[in-house]
Amino acid sequence: METQVDLTLLGALNPCLQACSAETRRALVERGVVRGFQAGTLLYQEREPAGIVLFPLRGALQVSKTASQGRRQVMCNLNPTSCGGICLLMMPAHSLGDVRASAEGEVLVLPRLDFQQMARQDPVLCQTGWNAAAECMGHLSGIVENLSFHKVAERVAFMLLESTAKDGDLVRRTQGELAAEVGTTREVVARCLAGLQTAGAVRLGRGRITVLKREKLRQEV
Repeated sequence: METQVDLTLLGALNPCLQACSAETRRALVERGVVRGFQAGTLLYQEREPAGIVLFPLRGALQVSKTASQGRRQVMCNLNPTSCGGICLLMMPAHSLGDVRASAEGEVLVLPRLDFQQMARQDPVLCQTGWNAAAECMGHLSGIVENLSFHKVAERVAFMLLESTAKDGDLVRRTQGELAAEVGTTREVVARCLAGLQTAGAVRLGRGRITVLKREKLRQEV
Protein backbone atom coordinates (compact mmCIF):
# COMPACT_ATOMS: atom_id res chain seq x y z
CA MET A 1 0.00 0.00 0.00
CA GLU A 2 1.53 3.32 -1.10
CA THR A 3 1.02 6.33 1.14
CA GLN A 4 1.94 10.01 1.36
CA VAL A 5 4.47 11.37 3.88
CA ASP A 6 5.12 15.04 4.57
CA LEU A 7 8.62 16.10 3.46
CA THR A 8 9.47 17.79 6.75
CA LEU A 9 8.23 14.76 8.71
CA LEU A 10 10.38 12.41 6.62
CA GLY A 11 13.62 13.69 8.12
CA ALA A 12 12.36 13.45 11.69
CA LEU A 13 11.39 9.79 11.30
CA ASN A 14 14.75 8.40 10.19
CA PRO A 15 18.29 9.47 11.29
CA CYS A 16 19.78 8.91 7.83
CA LEU A 17 17.18 11.11 6.18
CA GLN A 18 17.51 13.65 8.97
CA ALA A 19 21.24 13.98 8.29
CA CYS A 20 20.84 14.30 4.52
CA SER A 21 20.38 17.62 2.80
CA ALA A 22 16.90 18.97 2.08
CA GLU A 23 17.63 18.51 -1.62
CA THR A 24 18.40 14.81 -1.09
CA ARG A 25 15.19 14.32 0.91
CA ARG A 26 13.17 15.91 -1.89
CA ALA A 27 14.84 13.61 -4.43
CA LEU A 28 14.12 10.58 -2.25
CA VAL A 29 10.43 11.44 -2.14
CA GLU A 30 10.35 12.02 -5.91
CA ARG A 31 12.19 8.83 -6.86
CA GLY A 32 11.12 6.54 -4.04
CA VAL A 33 7.83 5.09 -2.87
CA VAL A 34 6.53 5.11 0.71
CA ARG A 35 4.83 1.79 1.50
CA GLY A 36 2.51 1.46 4.45
CA PHE A 37 2.08 -1.95 6.09
CA GLN A 38 0.19 -3.73 8.84
CA ALA A 39 1.75 -6.19 11.29
CA GLY A 40 2.16 -9.56 9.59
CA THR A 41 2.23 -8.16 6.03
CA LEU A 42 4.71 -9.87 3.70
CA LEU A 43 6.28 -7.00 1.76
CA TYR A 44 8.84 -8.98 -0.22
CA GLN A 45 9.38 -12.70 -0.71
CA GLU A 46 12.73 -14.46 -0.86
CA ARG A 47 14.22 -14.70 -4.37
CA GLU A 48 11.70 -12.34 -5.95
CA PRO A 49 13.09 -9.35 -7.92
CA ALA A 50 14.42 -6.64 -5.60
CA GLY A 51 17.28 -4.22 -6.34
CA ILE A 52 16.04 -1.69 -3.78
CA VAL A 53 17.19 0.15 -0.65
CA LEU A 54 14.91 0.45 2.40
CA PHE A 55 14.57 3.44 4.73
CA PRO A 56 12.26 2.40 7.62
CA LEU A 57 10.14 5.35 8.76
CA ARG A 58 7.89 3.83 11.42
CA GLY A 59 7.11 0.41 12.84
CA ALA A 60 9.32 -2.67 12.41
CA LEU A 61 10.26 -5.15 9.70
CA GLN A 62 11.91 -8.56 9.94
CA VAL A 63 14.11 -10.17 7.29
CA SER A 64 14.30 -13.96 7.45
CA LYS A 65 15.13 -17.06 5.40
CA THR A 66 13.09 -20.27 5.44
CA ALA A 67 14.51 -23.71 4.65
CA SER A 68 12.63 -26.26 2.56
CA GLN A 69 11.65 -28.21 5.70
CA GLY A 70 10.13 -25.07 7.24
CA ARG A 71 12.88 -24.03 9.63
CA ARG A 72 13.20 -20.25 9.71
CA GLN A 73 16.20 -18.05 10.56
CA VAL A 74 15.82 -14.36 11.31
CA MET A 75 18.56 -12.35 9.60
CA CYS A 76 17.72 -8.98 11.12
CA ASN A 77 15.02 -6.83 12.67
CA LEU A 78 14.60 -3.40 11.08
CA ASN A 79 13.30 -0.20 12.63
CA PRO A 80 13.91 3.49 11.78
CA THR A 81 17.21 3.56 13.73
CA SER A 82 18.64 0.18 12.61
CA CYS A 83 22.01 0.55 10.84
CA GLY A 84 21.63 4.31 10.93
CA GLY A 85 18.22 4.21 9.24
CA ILE A 86 19.09 2.38 6.03
CA CYS A 87 18.93 -1.30 4.98
CA LEU A 88 20.97 -2.62 2.04
CA LEU A 89 19.96 -6.28 2.28
CA MET A 90 17.56 -5.86 -0.64
CA MET A 91 20.10 -4.27 -3.00
CA PRO A 92 20.88 -7.52 -4.90
CA ALA A 93 18.82 -8.25 -8.00
CA HIS A 94 16.75 -10.77 -6.01
CA SER A 95 15.63 -10.63 -2.39
CA LEU A 96 17.93 -12.45 0.06
CA GLY A 97 14.98 -13.31 2.29
CA ASP A 98 11.37 -12.63 3.21
CA VAL A 99 10.63 -9.12 4.49
CA ARG A 100 7.64 -9.19 6.83
CA ALA A 101 6.19 -6.48 9.06
CA SER A 102 6.36 -7.17 12.79
CA ALA A 103 4.69 -3.86 13.70
CA GLU A 104 2.53 -1.45 11.71
CA GLY A 105 4.39 1.36 9.96
CA GLU A 106 5.85 2.76 6.75
CA VAL A 107 9.06 2.30 4.78
CA LEU A 108 10.57 4.41 2.01
CA VAL A 109 11.61 2.17 -0.90
CA LEU A 110 14.23 3.48 -3.33
CA PRO A 111 15.50 1.75 -6.50
CA ARG A 112 19.15 0.69 -6.21
CA LEU A 113 20.32 2.70 -9.23
CA ASP A 114 18.75 5.88 -7.85
CA PHE A 115 20.40 5.26 -4.48
CA GLN A 116 23.82 4.81 -6.10
CA GLN A 117 23.44 8.00 -8.10
CA MET A 118 22.26 10.02 -5.10
CA ALA A 119 25.01 8.60 -2.86
CA ARG A 120 27.61 9.95 -5.29
CA GLN A 121 26.05 13.40 -4.95
CA ASP A 122 25.40 13.47 -1.18
CA PRO A 123 28.44 12.53 1.00
CA VAL A 124 26.25 12.00 4.08
CA LEU A 125 24.05 9.48 2.28
CA CYS A 126 27.16 7.75 0.93
CA GLN A 127 28.82 7.52 4.36
CA THR A 128 25.62 6.26 5.97
CA GLY A 129 25.42 3.55 3.32
CA TRP A 130 29.00 2.42 4.03
CA ASN A 131 28.34 2.41 7.78
CA ALA A 132 25.15 0.38 7.28
CA ALA A 133 27.01 -2.16 5.12
CA ALA A 134 29.74 -2.55 7.76
CA GLU A 135 27.22 -2.95 10.58
CA CYS A 136 25.23 -5.47 8.52
CA MET A 137 28.33 -7.58 7.81
CA GLY A 138 29.21 -7.60 11.49
CA HIS A 139 25.69 -8.66 12.42
CA LEU A 140 25.54 -11.46 9.86
CA SER A 141 29.00 -12.64 10.93
CA GLY A 142 27.68 -12.87 14.49
CA ILE A 143 24.78 -15.03 13.31
CA VAL A 144 27.19 -17.40 11.56
CA GLU A 145 29.36 -17.56 14.68
CA ASN A 146 26.39 -18.37 16.92
CA LEU A 147 25.06 -21.06 14.62
CA SER A 148 28.49 -22.62 14.11
CA PHE A 149 30.09 -22.47 17.55
CA HIS A 150 27.34 -22.25 20.19
CA LYS A 151 24.85 -24.87 21.30
CA VAL A 152 21.14 -24.12 21.07
CA ALA A 153 20.78 -23.84 24.86
CA GLU A 154 23.52 -21.19 24.90
CA ARG A 155 21.85 -19.25 22.09
CA VAL A 156 18.47 -19.34 23.83
CA ALA A 157 19.95 -18.14 27.13
CA PHE A 158 21.89 -15.38 25.37
CA MET A 159 18.79 -14.18 23.50
CA LEU A 160 16.84 -13.99 26.78
CA LEU A 161 19.65 -12.01 28.39
CA GLU A 162 19.83 -9.65 25.43
CA SER A 163 16.07 -9.06 25.63
CA THR A 164 15.96 -8.18 29.33
CA ALA A 165 17.68 -5.84 31.78
CA LYS A 166 16.83 -7.32 35.19
CA ASP A 167 15.15 -10.22 36.99
CA GLY A 168 11.40 -10.20 36.49
CA ASP A 169 11.54 -8.79 32.97
CA LEU A 170 9.21 -10.20 30.31
CA VAL A 171 10.24 -11.45 26.87
CA ARG A 172 7.15 -11.26 24.67
CA ARG A 173 7.96 -13.94 22.12
CA THR A 174 6.35 -17.23 21.23
CA GLN A 175 8.52 -20.33 21.15
CA GLY A 176 8.29 -20.27 17.36
CA GLU A 177 9.54 -16.68 17.22
CA LEU A 178 12.39 -17.46 19.58
CA ALA A 179 13.30 -20.51 17.48
CA ALA A 180 13.56 -18.30 14.38
CA GLU A 181 15.81 -15.87 16.27
CA VAL A 182 18.28 -18.54 17.38
CA GLY A 183 18.13 -20.71 14.25
CA THR A 184 16.47 -23.94 15.34
CA THR A 185 13.04 -25.58 15.57
CA ARG A 186 10.24 -24.77 17.99
CA GLU A 187 10.46 -28.25 19.50
CA VAL A 188 14.15 -27.81 20.40
CA VAL A 189 13.49 -24.39 21.92
CA ALA A 190 10.60 -25.84 23.92
CA ARG A 191 12.94 -28.42 25.46
CA CYS A 192 15.55 -25.76 26.26
CA LEU A 193 12.97 -23.49 27.90
CA ALA A 194 11.53 -26.39 29.89
CA GLY A 195 15.01 -27.09 31.24
CA LEU A 196 15.51 -23.43 32.15
CA GLN A 197 12.13 -23.37 33.90
CA THR A 198 13.01 -26.49 35.89
CA ALA A 199 16.28 -24.80 36.92
CA GLY A 200 14.31 -21.77 38.13
CA ALA A 201 15.82 -19.40 35.57
CA VAL A 202 12.55 -18.56 33.76
CA ARG A 203 8.78 -18.91 34.02
CA LEU A 204 6.88 -19.75 30.85
CA GLY A 205 3.54 -18.26 29.88
CA ARG A 206 1.42 -17.98 26.74
CA GLY A 207 3.44 -15.93 24.27
CA ARG A 208 5.82 -14.68 26.93
CA ILE A 209 8.77 -15.72 29.08
CA THR A 210 9.55 -14.19 32.47
CA VAL A 211 13.24 -14.12 33.35
CA LEU A 212 13.50 -14.97 37.06
CA LYS A 213 17.25 -15.34 37.54
CA ARG A 214 19.56 -13.74 34.98
CA GLU A 215 22.59 -15.18 36.77
CA LYS A 216 21.44 -18.71 35.93
CA LEU A 217 21.13 -17.67 32.28
CA ARG A 218 24.67 -16.27 32.38
CA GLN A 219 25.91 -19.59 33.68
CA GLU A 220 24.24 -21.32 30.74
CA VAL A 221 25.97 -18.97 28.30
